[in-house]
Amino acid sequence: MTNIVLGYVLAIVSSFFHTLYIIPRKISKQNPVIYILYMSIGFMLSSLIIGGIHVIRGYTINFTNPILIYAAIAGVLSMMASICVVLAIDEIGMSKSNQWKNFQGPIGAGLILIFFGEAKNTKISFLLLAIITIFISAMLLTIKEDNQKNSNKKGIIYALGAALFYGINALMRKYTSDANLIYEQQLYSSIFMFLSALFYVFIKKDRSIKSDSKKNNVLAMFSGVIYYFATYFFITAYKYVQGSIVYTIVQLNTVFTVLFGILVFKELDFKRNWKRIILGIIFSIIGLLILMIAQK
Repeated sequence: MTNIVLGYVLAIVSSFFHTLYIIPRKISKQNPVIYILYMSIGFMLSSLIIGGIHVIRGYTINFTNPILIYAAIAGVLSMMASICVVLAIDEIGMSKSNQWKNFQGPIGAGLILIFFGEAKNTKISFLLLAIITIFISAMLLTIKEDNQKNSNKKGIIYALGAALFYGINALMRKYTSDANLIYEQQLYSSIFMFLSALFYVFIKKDRSIKSDSKKNNVLAMFSGVIYYFATYFFITAYKYVQGSIVYTIVQLNTVFTVLFGILVFKELDFKRNWKRIILGIIFSIIGLLILMIAQK
């Protein structure tokens, strides 16, 4: 029972960090590709430092386990998902984009259910119902302000792309977590996120990497540091609780994100749209609760 409670706590902490890591993007208007490159550097440095500390304390690093290929794939997926997240935020803001990105919950949970045999203990009809409620939540919170151009569709597409990449990422992470390769997978994922971001900069022939301000670079790297802890807590929670439940709880970040977007960054006029906003948050929470209840 103690382990289960610990798993739930770790997943909830992860959900909060999953909100915090995207906040620096609201402050920085750096080129999205360069932003993700520096974010991956922050992620990689955190992985090296924290992994090194545990090696000094006696932890034996295993870099030769072939299952770490899944962590490498997760790194590439993280880069692709992060690019989509940044573009979605730039188009429609944190509040609205995160509702559509929230589909990563059903996608990730569904893949884990199928590939890890958890579907035997899950009511599929509840999973479908959760998808419907999350869709309703996203529609309610996709509010077009008077001063906003017709960018909703583009932003939604980017957010759904992020949901797909993050959902598959959750499956890759589950494989390496079950092999008890926590620090190794963090390092592999961060390195491959960095390499894929560097490759993307190269093929885009982006020269702005040298012209961006130090403040923007630091903000992006700080986002990568927060992302380290966001991923660390949820892959550690996999050790204690069923994977599909963990990934569902992590999606609580959607509520935190909406609150930050409205209260801090004033993305939506709460007084004018309070009914839709409250209903959107309620449906989002209902969707997550249904996903949890779906476990037999």
